[in-house]
Amino acid sequence: MAGVVFDSTYLIDLFNPRLDGDKRASLDFLVAELSKARTRILIPAPCLTELLIRAGTARDKYLQGLRSGSAFEVFPYDQRAATECALMLEVAWDSKSQKAISRTKFKFDWMIVACAASRNVQRIYSDDGDIHRCALQVGIQAIKQLDLPIPSASRQLRIPDTD
Repeated sequence: MAGVVFDSTYLIDLFNPRLDGDKRASLDFLVAELSKARTRILIPAPCLTELLIRAGTARDKYLQGLRSGSAFEVFPYDQRAATECALMLEVAWDSKSQKAISRTKFKFDWMIVACAASRNVQRIYSDDGDIHRCALQVGIQAIKQLDLPIPSASRQLRIPDTD
């Protein structure tokens, strides 16, 4: 299964109706470009959970948006991902990590990266620094929203202040 992974930080912004400006333009452009290239946008089930936790009455709308978007595919934390995660954690869970990050947060981030690795994903789109560290340790590129290109049609001319 080829594709890229969106974590919850991207999903939350993607479904945020108040998101606007360069951040909205770059995120919409990314989704359009991935769709045009027929690249699957994979969403690990744990990331979907994070999106839905605070969705409230918008929960059904979010789920419908994911189902109707042909580029999106939610996939489970299954035996394949669990095995990958165990192998990764065996190497990564050292005494330095144990002191720096809570055990639950550490495992949750690794579960998301293991989902990506178990599907041979080359890129994870995430604004979570811990996900970035995990991904880099296993050779998966992690991309923050600030690093996304802003489509030229959306760039606004900035007029410098003249004091």
